[in-house]
Amino acid sequence: MTMIKARLMLVVIGIFLPYLARLPRGSEWLGQYTDAGLGGWLLISGLNAIAWGAILAVSFKYERLASLIAPCLLGFGYLAWSHGTLDLSTNPNAPIALVIIPVYALMPIGVGAVIGYVMDRILRRSEAA
Repeated sequence: MTMIKARLMLVVIGIFLPYLARLPRGSEWLGQYTDAGLGGWLLISGLNAIAWGAILAVSFKYERLASLIAPCLLGFGYLAWSHGTLDLSTNPNAPIALVIIPVYALMPIGVGAVIGYVMDRILRRSEAA
C-alpha cells in the first residue's frame, strides 16, 4: 500500500468512525447520531475532521507507512472509545461533547505523532545502513 492510499483510507475511516463506534450498542444508540439528518451528519463529520485532519497532516512528515500506525491507533482509538460511550440522551449538555471529543483527541494524536516520527527516523536509518 502506498502513502496516498493510506491517507485516503485514513480519511474514510475518520469520517465513518463515530457511527461505527456506536454500532455495537444497537440501533437506538446509533440513532442518536443519525436521527439528526444530513445537517447532523455534516456537523459530526466536520467536527471529527479536526482529529483525522491532524493525523492526515502528521502523515506528510512520514516517509514510511509503518510510521502512521501509532497516531492512527491512539487517535482513532480515543475517538472510537469516546463516541462509543457518549450517551446523548442522559444530559441536555451532552451534545457539547461532540465539539470537545475531537479537540481532546489531539493529545493522543500528538503522542502518536511523536512515536511515529521516531519510528520513521529509525526505519530510515536502518534502511540507509
